[in-house]
This record gives sequence, C-alpha cells and structure tokens, in this order.
Amino acid sequence: MNQSSLRRAAMALAVAIALAPFAATAATIIATGQNNGDPSHSSGLFYYAIDTNTGHATPLAPITGGSSAGLAGAPDGRLLGFRSNRVVEIDPVAGTTSQVGNIVTGFSTTSLDVTRDGAIYGTPVSGDLRLHRIDPAAGTATPIGPANAIGNALDAFYGRPAGASEPFIIGLGSITRNVNIGTSANPNFTLVDTLYGVNLDDTAQLVAISPSSGFASVVGAMASVENGLPPGDYSGFAAMTGVDTDGDGLRDTLFGNVNFNDADPSLPNGRLGGVVRYDLATATWTMVGKNPGLIFFGMGSVAVPEPSSIAIASLFMLAVVGIRRSQRNP
Repeated sequence: MNQSSLRRAAMALAVAIALAPFAATAATIIATGQNNGDPSHSSGLFYYAIDTNTGHATPLAPITGGSSAGLAGAPDGRLLGFRSNRVVEIDPVAGTTSQVGNIVTGFSTTSLDVTRDGAIYGTPVSGDLRLHRIDPAAGTATPIGPANAIGNALDAFYGRPAGASEPFIIGLGSITRNVNIGTSANPNFTLVDTLYGVNLDDTAQLVAISPSSGFASVVGAMASVENGLPPGDYSGFAAMTGVDTDGDGLRDTLFGNVNFNDADPSLPNGRLGGVVRYDLATATWTMVGKNPGLIFFGMGSVAVPEPSSIAIASLFMLAVVGIRRSQRNP
C-alpha cells in the first residue's frame, strides 16, 4: 500500500469512527465550518463530518494553511478544495492540504464539484461568469457553453432584460440520473450528470447547469419546508453537494446548508448551522438537522465504510498492514 492509499484508509477509518454513534448510512459530507457559539466545541475553523440522516456535524480537525470555501469529493475518494487559485487535496482528519497540479491563473471560485468522470468544475466569482472546467495539471479553467449562459437563465426566469442578471454561484453539487433518451417503445437509458448551484441575488435561486453544454435553467427561488421549526428569515446558503444515499455509486440527493436564522432567539448570534435536503423539482429545502453556533462554508461528499464494528475492524487491519509494509519499504 502506498502512502497516499494509506492516508485515505486512515481518513476513512477516522471518519467512520467519528460517525459510529449515530450514522446509519455510508453517505457522508465533509464540510469546512466555523464555530463561534457552541460551547461544546472549540472555537475557530474546523473540518466537520456531517451525518446525512441527522445533519449532526462532528469536528474532525482544525483547518491549517487556509480554508477552502469550495469542496468536492472525487470518484477516487479524494476530497478536493479550491483556494488561492489552486486545487488542493484535503486530509480533513489531519487538517492539512497539498496542492494538486499548477496554479490556475486568473481564476477564483467558491463553488467546486467533481463529476463521476473525474472532471472538475467551478464558476468564477468575477469576470466570465459561465461554468468552467478546471484542469489543474495544465493550470487552466476553460469556460463551457455560450456566453452569459447562467445570467440568461436568470433573466428568463425573472422576466428581466437580457444581460440584467449578474450571477454568483456560491455552492455547486452534482446529481446523476438514469435518463431515457429514446422512446417508451424503444428505450435507451444513459447516465446524465447535472450540476446544481445556489445563485445569490435579491433572493436565492437553485440553478441547474449541464456540465457538457454549459446551458442553465432556474429550478426556482429557494424556499423552506420547515417541518415545525420556528419561522424566520433564513440566509447564508454557502455550500452544496450531491450525495449517494442508496449506495449504488451514483449521487442521487442534493444537500446544502443554511447558516442563519436571525428570528430564533435561541441561536448563538443567529448561527443555525443547518443541513438541508433539496427537492430538485421545486427548489424547496427540508431541514435535516441544526448545529447551533456553527456556520458552514463548503461541502463535499465522500464515501466511507459503514460504521459498524466489522467495517471499522477491517479498516483498522488495512491500516496496520499498510503501516507495516511502509516500514519494511521506506
């Protein structure tokens, strides 16, 4: 086992142990966040493991070397982020990062996602506001699709004059569907990826973007389905990720965050630390769980083994074997 594989096995083991008391699924979200009001946790910037069943966030490690607003889980198990014009690989258990490839000159983003083919996507915070495909090996970010594709979708949705909207996609996550591109009589099913982003405007909108064509459409203005939670003005939609909730290897459910509810006096500084699940037909979200005192900046989905005693024991043995091999072959 090489050192990179050993680190990933150790990371999976640590995340599985952290989630063992309450997780009932292998679908896990890693988030960057800040605690400034929950006395049960140390204050500051941390990586968190989030249980997608409960929304509960467990701190993993303090963030060192700078925080990545955009996070994304890659198909090979890596957790990637983007900061300071660089794609970085993150070890959330150690709290460290390492640069992937070269500096992506002239490009900065808070949204990041990796589709199932390994392609990395982001939308810039300024300049050409189209979806971009990021190639860290070449140090490039290439725009996808027609100019102002996302802005055009927003203009059409709100009935604005062409060019009136200036999109800012702050979070990005992908979902894969098995789509029939044939007919009912002669079906032809194929897997299709769709990127979803949170656009911040006067209101927040859920936007769907094709990673192949760059074309965009607005699902709707986001609204809550609160399930009895106290009413209030929710804000701070900063993160988004697709999650494989049924274990078939395809991301099928879109999760995100809502950071604030200033109308709830029980929340420290209004910090909600909410984890939400989106309805992709209506753009409504349902609260999965709250983490009072926390705010989240980025989310990426990673696959970890079921946190059962058998899975943890297997990972432990894998890590031990890897350590012994590395000691024999330094």
